[in-house]
Amino acid sequence: RGLAFAENTLKTYRTHLSAYLDFYNKLGIPPVPVSEREVALFATYLARRLKPSSVRQYINIVRIMHLECGFGHPFEQSWLVKTTLRGIDREKGCEVARKSPITPRLLLDIRSQLNLALSMDATFWAACMVMFFGLLRKSNLFSADKGVQNEKQLTRDCFVVEQDRKCVTVLVKWSKNNQFRERVHKINLPVLDPHPLCPVSAVVSAFRLQGPQPPNSPAFPLSAAAFARRLRLLVAGRTDISSHSFRRGGATWALSSGVPGEVIKVMGDWKSSAYLAYVDQIPQLTLDYYQMKMCTNLPPS
Repeated sequence: RGLAFAENTLKTYRTHLSAYLDFYNKLGIPPVPVSEREVALFATYLARRLKPSSVRQYINIVRIMHLECGFGHPFEQSWLVKTTLRGIDREKGCEVARKSPITPRLLLDIRSQLNLALSMDATFWAACMVMFFGLLRKSNLFSADKGVQNEKQLTRDCFVVEQDRKCVTVLVKWSKNNQFRERVHKINLPVLDPHPLCPVSAVVSAFRLQGPQPPNSPAFPLSAAAFARRLRLLVAGRTDISSHSFRRGGATWALSSGVPGEVIKVMGDWKSSAYLAYVDQIPQLTLDYYQMKMCTNLPPS
């Protein structure tokens, strides 16, 4: 049972639990069981400093604690809690601040600042290319500590050279949507050499500079924090760019290049239409094209 939740999920729950226990300690009442009115009070208390989406995440700990203690869901069908959350939405607004997508132009700018003859720079650049063209999350490449490999990150043997297809196949054995490793998601990185944004050249160069390594060694021996710090420096401290910008940027660039949405969904291994939240606004040229197509398909008058 201790392995029921992922490590990062447990860290999040601990933060939520701390706020939950602190609130009910201030009220002077036991944290379980609680009434729907007390859940509504907790939501209102959280809304003083949190966004509406965060309030919903935090109050989920109330449900979890009640189930752990053998009680039922305290607000599953509660009209009071539902309308309280709606009031919080109306008062504070529900705008979600998403990171900006990485663009090919920005990638070229990042590359121009790197010394690709150095192993660390080459590894950093290869990671950028794999995340952008593979639509991958940072958790697929980096662990919290570069010295720890927990079988979630890509290793050397996850990269397979396909000579006949002129590409490198990446075998992704774990992801947020594949936490129990029941399948392998395959990504084909194309050979674009001599273009500076060739993902295969970037990976090959990084592996060569890293030197001989065991097949199960980390493909990108960087911590997530180290990658984020270097990226922040290279984009001049822009707060709208993060590691997640590569996944969103890859999806946005694919859409602007004419790749159908359903194909993007498969490329990024999305289970639902959640990929639409990662795609930046549809380029105006695309909108113009389809609006013109609507007009040309009208029947004659």
